[in-house]
Amino acid sequence: MNKIIFSFLIFGIAGCSSTAGNHSISNETKQSVSTKIKNGKTTKNEVLASFGKPGRETSTGSNEEQWLYSSYKSDMTALTYVPIINLFSSGSDTQSKSLTVTFKGDKVSDWNFSSKSDSVHNGF
Repeated sequence: MNKIIFSFLIFGIAGCSSTAGNHSISNETKQSVSTKIKNGKTTKNEVLASFGKPGRETSTGSNEEQWLYSSYKSDMTALTYVPIINLFSSGSDTQSKSLTVTFKGDKVSDWNFSSKSDSVHNGF
């Protein structure tokens, strides 16, 4: 009986994580991106091979184009699942990442990577 309860508990906790966006950048850091993208050298095909299709493409004129990759993950905190206690303490931990790549012609002219982590806590 304890194994069944434990299994349902683990299943419930594991199922309360949400992700959105381009998962190819979810494990990236500014340092790891800098090894994959070099201004004036890296091509569009190389960026596609490294990160996949961007979430948004924008033409800025003057033969420039921007590709935007974004990733978002949210995990509920453990106390959110404890009955009654969750009234006093619950919340979520979130992480978002964004990569913007600017091309001049077929080559990268600039790029920017940002990462942000937040914790939201609720309760009386």
